[in-house]
This record gives sequence, structure tokens and C-alpha cells, in this order.
Amino acid sequence: MSENPEMFQSLLNDYEEIRINLERELSGADKTALYMNLNKLIIKIADYICRNEKTVRKGIGEIMGGKVLELESERLERLQKEAEAEAKAMGEARGRAIGEAKGRAIGEAKGRAIGEAKGRAIGEAIGEERLSTLLNRLIMDGRSAEIQSVVTNAETRKRLYKEYGILPE
Repeated sequence: MSENPEMFQSLLNDYEEIRINLERELSGADKTALYMNLNKLIIKIADYICRNEKTVRKGIGEIMGGKVLELESERLERLQKEAEAEAKAMGEARGRAIGEAKGRAIGEAKGRAIGEAKGRAIGEAIGEERLSTLLNRLIMDGRSAEIQSVVTNAETRKRLYKEYGILPE
């Protein structure tokens, strides 16, 4: 048999067909034991008939012994585990996305607040420097009487900034 590849392949095809038919006819949960017993019996018979053909016995064993029917309870347990794993992965992905979005929002809000605070501080420093420069120039020019108006009136301040060329930066 092992010396004739066509005959060997034909034999393997016949056993494959037997296995498929057994699977189809005995696929219910209550028939699994019968399927397993018939499968083992077929392998034993083939081992006996082909006891001198190691390659043939191996080929038949792979075809017949390679498939084991799954019990309904095992199938349901497997499906449950697969569903749980998928749900866990989806939950983790969703949680990660929500966490990243919240983190980004918090980071943007903190960044905005820090930026606004720094901008306000810089603006105040520039404003104080401009006012200080204007007040010093007024004092040096003997215009101290105008200081009260500069401090209380924005229009006067703007006019004098322009007059002295103290421009905003």
C-alpha cells in the first residue's frame, strides 16, 4: 500500500469520508461516546489490517484520530469564555478611550488655565513697567500734577503713552 501512492491516497480519502459521515450522524451530545468508540474501533481494525504498513497506519490514525467531537457543554463553555474574553477586550478598549479622552480634556483645561495665568502675569508685568516708565517720565518733566489723572483715567494714560512713545509690546 505505501508503495502505491494512488492506492494509499484513495484509502485515506475513504477513511476521511467515513469520518465525515460518522461526524454528521453522531454529532449530538448524547452520541459523542458512540462516535468516540466507533472511531477507536476503526483505528484498531486499520492497525490490525495494516500492521506491516507503518505509513498507512499513521495516515489513517491522523485522519480518524485527529478529530474529536466537542460536547455541547464544552462548546457552550468555550463560547462563554470567548464571549467573556471579547467583552473584556472591548471593555478595556472603551475604558482606555474614555480615560484618554478625560485625560486629554483635563490636560487641556489645566494647560489653558496655566497659559491664562502666565499670560495674565506677563500682561500685568508689562502694564506695570509701562505705567512705571510713564510716571518716571512725568516726574522728570515736572508734570507731577498729571500723575493723579494718569492713575485714574485710562484715556489720559493712553494719550500720554502715545505722547511719550511708550508703545505696547
